[in-house]
Amino acid sequence: MISKFVDEGWKVTLLAPADDYTQGFLAQDAIDFVALKQLQRDTTSPWSNYSLYQELKSYYRQLKPDVILHYTSKPNIFGSFAAGRLGIPNYSVITGLGYAFIRKGILQSIIRLLYRRAARSTTEFIFENEDDLALFRAGIIPPTQGKSIKGCGVDIDYYRTDIPLVDSQPTIFTFIGRLLTDKGIMEYLRAAKMAKQEYGPNAKFTIVGEVDTSNPASITRQDLQQWIDDGVVEYRGFQDDIRPEIIQSHCVVLPSYREGMPRTMMEALSMSRPVITTRVPGCREIVDEGVNGYLVAAKSAGDLLEAIKSYMQLPHGKRVEMGMAGRLRAETLFDHTKIADEIYSIVTEPTSQLS
Repeated sequence: MISKFVDEGWKVTLLAPADDYTQGFLAQDAIDFVALKQLQRDTTSPWSNYSLYQELKSYYRQLKPDVILHYTSKPNIFGSFAAGRLGIPNYSVITGLGYAFIRKGILQSIIRLLYRRAARSTTEFIFENEDDLALFRAGIIPPTQGKSIKGCGVDIDYYRTDIPLVDSQPTIFTFIGRLLTDKGIMEYLRAAKMAKQEYGPNAKFTIVGEVDTSNPASITRQDLQQWIDDGVVEYRGFQDDIRPEIIQSHCVVLPSYREGMPRTMMEALSMSRPVITTRVPGCREIVDEGVNGYLVAAKSAGDLLEAIKSYMQLPHGKRVEMGMAGRLRAETLFDHTKIADEIYSIVTEPTSQLS
């Protein structure tokens, strides 16, 4: 998406906390980078949030941008407040609802209230699936506001392979993602344990990702180690490049409770690998049931086990067909250049004045 704006002649400034990827952006002439100091995702402190609002407003006043795109909850809310105060058109991209929104409680109520207030200052909301759009229209944003796209997209040239599915044992299932309960990691572990009891060494289960100690939904390192010691899973840890892990997989699994649009699933499809995910918002748009993968009930290790068993029973030729169907789906729906074009069109189309 950044490349799309640059190619169209825009000057792009990125505001985010500095991290390992910062240097890659600084090397591009048409992109400036500003390191935010007040964006802290693991705190609910009102003072921290107010400090973020003030920091963003200060930079927006200095930069005088023609348009602002916000990503993730805090910039979506407090960035919209700041942009609205200065009269700058701004767009909030809802990439997923996150821990606080999935789990009902006082924090969810506060976030809903803040989003409702932020909607008054937001030019448009962009959602990564139709369900999140419908949820926001049911009491958070006006029914005329909001547009839906197919996730953030995937680079179908980078995520492709000529290496076919291996016709040999064991059948390898791979979970790729943060090790959060909301991502379905516990269901994956329990289903893997039951499948190992039935198929023994003919089924292999791997995990790629890391424990997120700052997230209350994360499993502990001790719990993970116990599953490893018991021989249920093999742990690959965090990988900068997950393509080799996808290539060696027969099937990629994400039993998430809810997503914007799961990127790892799109990457797996793009690399011609079948997937198993859940019948929930964001995930169900990925799968054409029985064609490129399987959908299962969320929070159900038993249902996930049944899908694993169905895949285990497939002949090799059918597995290859499912992988090819996944690649076609990625090319048709999830190509990131198409998604970038959609976002660019939304941002550059004539808009009404902020209310």
